[in-house]
Amino acid sequence: MSQEVAKRLAELTVSTRVSNLSPGAIISAKQLALKTVAGMLAGSAMPSGKKITAFVKADPDGSEIGVIGCDLRASLWKAVFANAFFAHQSELEDDRLNTGTSWDITTFPMLFPLAEKLELSGAEMLEASVVGLEVMARTCQFYPQGHMGLSIVPPSVGPAALAARAMKLNASQTASSFGLAMSGVPISYVNFGTDAHYFETSLQTLNGLIAAQSASLGLSSNPDIVLYLTNLLGKDRVNVDDLVGDLGNVWQFREIWVKKYACCFYNHRYIDGLLDIVRKEDIRYDQIQSITAHVAAGAQEICNRPDPKTIGDLQFSYYHTLASAAMDRDVNYKHISEDRIADPIYKAGRAKVKVVIHPEWVARLPLDTPARLEIKLNDGKEFSSNRAYPTGTLKEPLTMKQVKALFHKFVGSVLPEAQKQYIADAISNLEELDKKDVKKLLGVLTKKEK
Repeated sequence: MSQEVAKRLAELTVSTRVSNLSPGAIISAKQLALKTVAGMLAGSAMPSGKKITAFVKADPDGSEIGVIGCDLRASLWKAVFANAFFAHQSELEDDRLNTGTSWDITTFPMLFPLAEKLELSGAEMLEASVVGLEVMARTCQFYPQGHMGLSIVPPSVGPAALAARAMKLNASQTASSFGLAMSGVPISYVNFGTDAHYFETSLQTLNGLIAAQSASLGLSSNPDIVLYLTNLLGKDRVNVDDLVGDLGNVWQFREIWVKKYACCFYNHRYIDGLLDIVRKEDIRYDQIQSITAHVAAGAQEICNRPDPKTIGDLQFSYYHTLASAAMDRDVNYKHISEDRIADPIYKAGRAKVKVVIHPEWVARLPLDTPARLEIKLNDGKEFSSNRAYPTGTLKEPLTMKQVKALFHKFVGSVLPEAQKQYIADAISNLEELDKKDVKKLLGVLTKKEK
């Protein structure tokens, strides 16, 4: 069995330095860090996030590490688990969706607790985050979204790379951590819109950490990533060149799409299309008679939820997110709350939205199909949009200034304005932070510093 791919990915993990990184890779990593921190802070204040905080408080097994968004200390494992749950509960994860899915919410939630425990510098944090994101992007790119009702496969190899780098494991130990992490918990489509969706990704994060810790103790594995994937998908679906080609030169994680709205990514192209129209034509909500979203049959149907009953349903509903965007030209947490479920204004807004399912739209990946949206006004005028990508991809990238604005928008009242500004500035200059600076940043994030 060949372990050459794992060996090369492990060598990348061990050898990468800030000086090896392209300017684009550095900017992308910091943007994703800032967005994930926003998600952790926002998620800590959401209903299910508060339940996780109560769980950690009720069953304490340590107090060495701060939990982000909470004046609370816990064991390393509990802090990582809570951070990861918060990051996804907020529905702010940034995804690579032009291949099999990879994302940022199972790496950064582990990075900050490890930075506290291991006293990392900002440069060391940046290096660990880049290799974690890159290993995940390369290993998860072949598994089609929704194949067998699952996604994110293999789920924890990227997080294991981040942990192994932060812990300064050697290449052999790092490769072992990949094998130990390889068959962790995938994402199940039946759990979308429920707390189990966030629970699964929290376990992915924790699994990567445990794998690296186990590898540091000498536990063995067979990190044959190619064999693992070909057994699942067949040899014709797994390309070794895509796994290791241009390694260290081309950073595939830069293809991760940055979220601008607090809802499932399947909604974003439609929201962008709607906002393109209403801004260009200066259309008021009360002028709109109907909004029609044309959606491919299959995975994207998980957002066909006309009558949401829970906060999760709101985040996964074309009807609710498009109505919210039409009303306020945004989808933020004011729209994702229990009060909005039965609100007659939003119920009326959802009634204006129609979803047309297209079984004839067949593609390798769900988002290879177009996002066609139509708006009809009361006076009979009609407008349409047809988007392949949302804003926030390499096709239409965001600046650091725009990502900082998203950070402020999503964190809301979780932290005072001065602290939000400090965090945004610090993460925007992460590679320049020394260990003392990182300690201060962590104190603010975990509310240790008031």
